Amino acid sequence: MANYLYLISYILDNQPGTCELRSEQENLSREAARDYLQGLHRSEASSFTDVQVQRLEHDHERGTSPGHYQQP
Repeated sequence: MANYLYLISYILDNQPGTCELRSEQENLSREAARDYLQGLHRSEASSFTDVQVQRLEHDHERGTSPGHYQQP
């Protein structure tokens, strides 16, 4: 079984956030990503906006933060 890596980007209370998810699903829907995020942020789940899912071909380098633009 293949294990796919996904980057989930979202906005929660006007703050950008990202998380990674490993899944056996070849294609991860926004709805499935939102369900996963609701599990991570149970008390704040209703305020998610701009949920995006991107399948990654490889792990990101240590010390880097993929996702929404981050100001220097």
